[in-house]
Amino acid sequence: MTLFNYIVWLIAFLAGVAAAFIAPESSVPLAGKFVFLGAWGAVLGFVLYTICKKKIESTENDFNENLMVLKENNMEFNGGISHDDDYGHQEDEEPAPAPAPMQDLPKGAISAKEALEQLETAAFSAGIPLDPWKNFARAVLKNRPFKEVIAPLQELLPQLFPKASGVLYMYAGTQADLHKVLSFGDQVISDDVIHPGECASFDAGDIVISDYSNPNLTGGCTHLHHHPKGVSFCAPIEGLEEHFGIFTMQTDVLPDQETVEDWHAKVSILATAFGLYVANQNLKVRFEQHSIRDTLTGLFNRRYMEESLQREVSAAARHKTPIGLIMLYPDAVNEIQSTRGRHAVEQLLWELGQRLPGYIRNEDIPCRFEGEMFCVILPGADLKITRQRAEKIRNEIAQLQIAYGDTILSTTLSMGVSVMPTHANDAASLLYAAQASMQYALQAGTNRVILADVLSQK
Repeated sequence: MTLFNYIVWLIAFLAGVAAAFIAPESSVPLAGKFVFLGAWGAVLGFVLYTICKKKIESTENDFNENLMVLKENNMEFNGGISHDDDYGHQEDEEPAPAPAPMQDLPKGAISAKEALEQLETAAFSAGIPLDPWKNFARAVLKNRPFKEVIAPLQELLPQLFPKASGVLYMYAGTQADLHKVLSFGDQVISDDVIHPGECASFDAGDIVISDYSNPNLTGGCTHLHHHPKGVSFCAPIEGLEEHFGIFTMQTDVLPDQETVEDWHAKVSILATAFGLYVANQNLKVRFEQHSIRDTLTGLFNRRYMEESLQREVSAAARHKTPIGLIMLYPDAVNEIQSTRGRHAVEQLLWELGQRLPGYIRNEDIPCRFEGEMFCVILPGADLKITRQRAEKIRNEIAQLQIAYGDTILSTTLSMGVSVMPTHANDAASLLYAAQASMQYALQAGTNRVILADVLSQK
């Protein structure tokens, strides 16, 4: 299988992954997405198997044909008599003739040893160090963690581009600046942090080559101001239409028997392989986030909430510490739904999802429980702390004014509070107590915090 075939297959697979990720859960549930990905991978795997099988069969047929030609020629050179029967045994007692000398091979044919030597010579003459490249490619294809890919890349670059100096830049959390991830070579060619606009490859979306021996050279990559000599190559690190970084490199002189086109091809292969790897890693992180996050609000989803509650309750029981739980419901949902429509309700829920983490502690766990209900798990919080936190959330949201078209959206909250071990001794009882208290707050007139103490009084 050629590298081209593999890259085409990998792009097709990643396209299927991207399609599954982009599809909204309202039309395709999460389970359906995983079923689609499994089927898509199986289909592509069968296609890849078929291609490889045909390639192997073609190679075997060519080998058998060449072997028959060699046998026929060998019989001609030895008087047309074969000394071996079908089982490889001699038919007479005379010693077998000596192997045909090298000059007796068919015209144009060479020995296997010479062919192997020529292949090795061709590979090394192409300027590709095989062992470092294999280490890098293996880490990429196995989708190893970022650090385990950067290490072989650091080893590969000085051998792939001898006498050159370069820097690999990647975004660090934001798309504002590019930060140096690794560098190689003896020269300092660029700063540790650059702006994407300083590199011409960012706007071009392609590899940019600058020949500093050309007196008419203008513009180009302004970040290469430390050592503007020889030839420079700048390549965007991209994948699935996203920009992740820039690979930039400069050399005073190219090695013997290598041209600018040769280095352009090597830079292109390297940037493409690394870009697809980063895109795949990015998709992996998004899927992991998607599996525990609510798509509308960005808060943790119910599945993660239930797992976290069980985990925190077990830890609280083991360490004899309290744990609080707040359930909340926006009172204005029904009114907004009837007057403004579902989109306005979703805008309200999104705003609550953005604001809620700012009103709680870092260790607290805000979640969208279901529908319009939210909850917050407060590890280590007793009844006093949990109630105070609930009142703070209620007061802050009551003052919130949300612009929506030509109107303002606002709401109050009905909230229920339960605490372990005061109101419950396990996760299910704690959750039930908080929900029942919230329902009591709705029935009692909304815009209030009700403690689970009220349940024992009913």
